[in-house]
Amino acid sequence: MPSLFDELNDKVKREPRLTKRNMPKADLGMLLFNARDDVRALWHAAEAELAEAARAGRAPDALLAAAVEKLRPIFGERR
Repeated sequence: MPSLFDELNDKVKREPRLTKRNMPKADLGMLLFNARDDVRALWHAAEAELAEAARAGRAPDALLAAAVEKLRPIFGERR
């Protein structure tokens, strides 16, 4: 069974235009808006895990490292 996010995301991919009738896009935005603090906490936990792996001298999970780097412009410190 797909998650609510996956269901809405699939609908947005089928109809990506930004119109008033694109309710899946609005619903997805609202879903992420309502989970914004949790998503931020998840990013910080993932970033901390990468830092811990570096301190321990072990390679971090590649998928986790890639996801953190993709989100760094949003959640990371601004320069």
